[in-house]
Amino acid sequence: MNDDAYPPNPMTVPRQLPLPPPWLVGRETEAAVLTRTLSPRAAPASVVVVEGPGGVGKSTLALHWAHEHLDRFPDGQLYTDLGGFDRTGEPVSALSVLHSFLGAFGVAPAAFPSDERSAAALYRSVLAGKRTLVVLDNAADLGQVAPLLPGTRSCAVLVTSRTNLAGLRLRGASSLRLDALSSSEARDLLAHQVGEDRVLAEPEAADLLLSYAAGLPLAVSLLAARSASRPDLPLSVTADELSGADNRLDAFDTGDGSADLRSVFSWSYRGLGLDEAGGFRLLGVLPLPEFDEAAIASLLALSTARTTALMRSLDLKGLVRQHRPKSYRMHDLVHRYAGELAEELDPMTELVSAKRRMADFYLHTALHADRLLYPHRARLEPPVPANSVRPLEFTGEAAALEWFAAEHRTLVAVQRLVDGEDLPVQVWWFARALDTYQHRQGLIHDNIETSRLGVAAAEGLGSPVMLVLAQRQLGRAYTRAGRLDEALTWLSRALASATGPEEQAHTHHDLARAHARLGNRGNTLWHGEQALELYRRAGNQVGEAHALNAVARQYAELGDHERAREYATIALSLHERQDNGSGVAVTLDNLGSIASGAGLPHEAERSYLRALELSSGQDNRFFAAEVTEHLAETQFSSGRLTEAAEHFKRTYELYVAQHRLPDAERVRGRLAAFRH
Repeated sequence: MNDDAYPPNPMTVPRQLPLPPPWLVGRETEAAVLTRTLSPRAAPASVVVVEGPGGVGKSTLALHWAHEHLDRFPDGQLYTDLGGFDRTGEPVSALSVLHSFLGAFGVAPAAFPSDERSAAALYRSVLAGKRTLVVLDNAADLGQVAPLLPGTRSCAVLVTSRTNLAGLRLRGASSLRLDALSSSEARDLLAHQVGEDRVLAEPEAADLLLSYAAGLPLAVSLLAARSASRPDLPLSVTADELSGADNRLDAFDTGDGSADLRSVFSWSYRGLGLDEAGGFRLLGVLPLPEFDEAAIASLLALSTARTTALMRSLDLKGLVRQHRPKSYRMHDLVHRYAGELAEELDPMTELVSAKRRMADFYLHTALHADRLLYPHRARLEPPVPANSVRPLEFTGEAAALEWFAAEHRTLVAVQRLVDGEDLPVQVWWFARALDTYQHRQGLIHDNIETSRLGVAAAEGLGSPVMLVLAQRQLGRAYTRAGRLDEALTWLSRALASATGPEEQAHTHHDLARAHARLGNRGNTLWHGEQALELYRRAGNQVGEAHALNAVARQYAELGDHERAREYATIALSLHERQDNGSGVAVTLDNLGSIASGAGLPHEAERSYLRALELSSGQDNRFFAAEVTEHLAETQFSSGRLTEAAEHFKRTYELYVAQHRLPDAERVRGRLAAFRH
C-alpha cells in the first residue's frame, strides 16, 4: 500500500449537509434540547437520537438545527441517509457509509479497509480531536449506527429514526421524542406553505384541513402542496375534496410520485414481523386511536403477556406511543392506515370476530362498573361475551368512575360502531351501561344520543321489556335536558307498554319528575302517589323511598311542610337502610328545601351541606350543581352574601361545564345582582 494514500488530507473539511428546510415550526423546545445536549461542554459524549413516527419532522428538525449551529463544528459536518425506512427497503450498510465518510476527509479509496471493524477504527482515528457533527438520518437499527460513532467527545452525533434505539442510550446517548404539532403550530405551518392571507381568509376551511392532518407535519405539507398548486382556488375546494373522499388517505399525495403518506407509513409496516403486522392491522378496527392493554388483549385474543410484548414492540418501532401505564395512543392517520390494511388483507370473518371481541370487552367492563355506581338497579341478564374476552373488574365505585372517565369517548364510539355493524343487542346494552355515568357527570347530550340509539335498537329486537326500559331511559334524558314535551312523549309510551307493578312504578316516578319540571303539581302528585303504591305492592323499598321523597316535594310545594317533612324523613330512613347513597343525597336536598320553605334556614343549610358532601363524594356533578344552587339561595336569603356569591359562581361553572345553558343563564342573572 502507498503510505501517501493513508493519511487524510488535512485541508479537506467536509460540508455534507443537504439544503436546510425553509422553516421550522413549533419545535422550539426540542431545538433548545439539541442545543443544550450537543454543546461542546456536554457530557457524556454528545449523541442524540431524534425518534418519532414517519412524517413527524425528525429530519427537518435535525437539518434545521445543524445548519443553525455550523460554527460549533469547524472541522466539518458529515451527513448520510441510512435508508432505514424508504422506498427501496434496503438500508445502507455501515461499511459503505464509513468509506464515504473517510473519503470526505480525503482518505484515498485505495486505503479504505475492506472490513467494517477496521474501517470504523480508521474513521475514529480520522475524527480524533476534531469538532465535527455527524448526522445519521433515517436509521433502521443500532447495527447501522454503532460503527459510525466517533471515539471522541469533541464530536457530536445527531441520529434520526422511527425506532426506539434503546441500545444507543446504553452507550450514553440521549433521546428526543417528536409528537404531532399542536393545532396552533399546525396552522402556522400551513400558513407558511400556502400563505397567511389564504388561511386568514378561510378559517373554517383551514380548520377542516388541519383536522384531517391531525398535527402530522408531512400531512399538513402534503395538503398545503395540493392547495398551493391551485392558488386561484379557495382552500375550501381541497377541504371539500377530503370530506367527500371514500378513502381520506388518498388526499395525502402530491400526485407526481414524489411523496404520499400511505407509502411513508408502509415503510414502517414493512419492517414488522408476521404477528406484529397482524396485531397492528387489527388495532385499526378500534373506533378511536387510544386504547388500553386489556382491550387490545380481547381484541386480538391474546394473553396479557403476549399483548404486552406486542405493544412494546410496536412502541419501539414508532407505530404506537405508550402515554401512561398500559395505555397506548396511535396517530389518527396511522390508525386510519392500519384499518385500511385490515380491510384489505384480513378475512372478513376475522374482522367481524375481532370487532365482536372488542365490543364485548368494553360492554361487560362498563356493565361491571355501572353496577358499582348503581347497585340497586334492576338486574337483567346481558349477552354472554366471547370466550377469549376478559373484561376488567373494579374494587369499588371510585375505580369504576375513574375507568368511565378515561374510556367514555371510546364507549360512545364503540356503541356507534356496533350500531353500524347491525348488532342491536349490544347497542341496547351499551345505552343502559352508560346511563348512570352520563347522568352523574351531566353529559346530557351524550345521554340523549346513546339513549336514542338504545330505543332504535329495541324497536327492532321485538322485546317489550327492552323497549319499555329504553323508552323510559330516553324520557329521563330528555327531562334532564329540559326538553319536557319529548320527555312526556317517550315516558307516556313506556307507561302504555309497561307490565307488572315495578315497571309501572318506575314509569310513574319518571313521569312525576317530568311534570314537576313543568310545574304541573296535580299530575306530579298523582304520578308520585301511583308510583308509591306500586313500589309498595312490588316490595321495592328503594323505589318506595324515591317515591316518598317525590311526594314529599309536592306537599312542600303545596305548603304542607309538616307532611312533606314526614314523608321525606321516612324516605331518608329507607335509603339509609338500603345503603343507597345517591338516594340519601337526593332526600337530604329535599329536606333542605322543605326546611327552607318552612323558614328554617340553618336546618336547610345543614341538609344541603350533607347532600353536597355525598354527591361530591359520588362524583355526581349533575346533582351537585343543583344542590350548590339551593345552598346559595338559602345563604342569599339569610343575608350571607359573600358565601352566596361564591356558591352561585360555582353553580354557574358546573352548569356551563355540563352544557346546561338555560340553568347557567338563570344563575348568571342571580350573579348579576351582586354587582349592583
